[in-house]
Amino acid sequence: MKKVFTGVLTVMMVFSLVACAGTSGDQKVRVKCPACGYEFDAPTE
Repeated sequence: MKKVFTGVLTVMMVFSLVACAGTSGDQKVRVKCPACGYEFDAPTE
């Protein structure tokens, strides 16, 4: 039972790290203004 719990915990940790690593800083993010509908590139930090 301990091995199953450790395996599930490991898989959950790997999936959480993959989700965070999927975002890269070189992609431009398009933002649409809800008031006027104008679309623009958001500044990167």
